[in-house]
Amino acid sequence: MKASQILGFIFSIILVLATVCQVYPKDGIKVFDKKFLFPDIPEVLSQKSSTKVSAEEELKKVEESLALFVQDSLAQVARADSLALVDTIRTYAKFFREHPSRFHLPNGGSPNGLFPFFRALENCKTKKEVVHILHYGDSQIEGDRISGYIRQSFQEKFGGWGPGLIPAIQPIPSSAISQSCSDSLPRYLISGTLRQKASHNRYGALGQVAEMSGICSISVLAREMKTTFPRTKKFSNVKLFMGNNKGNFMATLVVGGKDKGTQYVSDTKSGMTIMSWNLDTMVNRFTLRLSGTAELYGISVDGKYGVAVDNVPMRGSSGTFFSSIEKSTMQTMLKTLNTRLILMEYGGNSVPYLTTSKTISGYKTTMSQQLKYMKRIYPDAQYMLIGPADMSLVVDGKLQSYPKLETVIDSLKAAALENGAMFWDMYQVMGGEGSMQKWVANQPAWAASDYLHFTRKGADRISEVFVETMVNYYDYYCFWKRHDEKERAYIENLLMTVDLTKQE
Repeated sequence: MKASQILGFIFSIILVLATVCQVYPKDGIKVFDKKFLFPDIPEVLSQKSSTKVSAEEELKKVEESLALFVQDSLAQVARADSLALVDTIRTYAKFFREHPSRFHLPNGGSPNGLFPFFRALENCKTKKEVVHILHYGDSQIEGDRISGYIRQSFQEKFGGWGPGLIPAIQPIPSSAISQSCSDSLPRYLISGTLRQKASHNRYGALGQVAEMSGICSISVLAREMKTTFPRTKKFSNVKLFMGNNKGNFMATLVVGGKDKGTQYVSDTKSGMTIMSWNLDTMVNRFTLRLSGTAELYGISVDGKYGVAVDNVPMRGSSGTFFSSIEKSTMQTMLKTLNTRLILMEYGGNSVPYLTTSKTISGYKTTMSQQLKYMKRIYPDAQYMLIGPADMSLVVDGKLQSYPKLETVIDSLKAAALENGAMFWDMYQVMGGEGSMQKWVANQPAWAASDYLHFTRKGADRISEVFVETMVNYYDYYCFWKRHDEKERAYIENLLMTVDLTKQE
């Protein structure tokens, strides 16, 4: 082919593309449930895209600024060196007040509210107990996403094994474990359609209940996938949460074909019963053989001590169901599990429908009611609302963040702080407005093409920032703990009053 012919071919292609740019609908073409966009001519000619900061670059900046201190470096700060002490406190204060990944804290922003949680984590090993962190959320955390990374990180630092609290019936595949049941048991959800709801409100901490009558077996097996975190794969303690049995109920734990103990509940009994099996060795599978008539609220699968992070996804939920769960089943499970931190990751499913000040205010009021209810029935845990990620939709033919997203996030933050809970702004951590588009375009992709959900890699990346943020608060706790009572009072006062605009 001659050079003139090649040049003519190239120009013809450019002409075709320019024509498509002109005639292609600005709102895109919808195929099934997805919209496909085509850039207009100014966008094609623009050079801005080549200079945009990528999602990877933005998140690396956040993580680099998170690395406040080398592990245990603060132990070298002499208490007599007042200048070093003030400088250290100033660094913490700057992080607690200004960093995009900080926890927004109630009570004037004091981090001391996290200290009981940190003490519980430190005492796991000596007290030989398990501390549970319940992670509630919507489809963003399905399949053990986000929860799994947090679990592995905490278990590496403080000990612990196993996936934590799981439902008796698990229809949603998880990277942590595989479950099966020998019978098709009726399963009811607090956050579901009317057909999915039970005739009562005894759902327990998982917000769901399975009802059995007769004989069935529930088998649990740790998965061996690339996305399965190592400490999830072994466990030695099993608890069955059941209740409201009619007549005698029997449960036998079987491991490797061997009976590890049978437990009974005689006669009809209302309320909740917890059956426990403590194994001498770590295992990666077991079967519960059950007979009788009862409600099954969940199974806890843990180690002998350490941390458990419970993944509780509810597809389509906005987090407005907690106050509808019967008090005693929720309370009993949270107490038995020694729950010390409850994460509530919601808002994404509500954003598309919150388009006015009235609807946003109504959602804030409802979320405030959920926090008040939970704190009233179980005050022994710290509570944290996690706001929604950035979300994109097509407006005038272009992708942009939902118009009211930031207003919704601000209302959730206010609901948390006004009710003594913490708030983590995932939207700001991602990079704020328009960041979801960068997460989708990242290589590898950190978010799906629906511009709503994280991919597995993206879920891990946002989890890393959450864990790194928590580590900074724990480092401050360790720093505070190394000082005597008088010095602690000085540290606390200076942390809250230091002027960051000038050097002392």
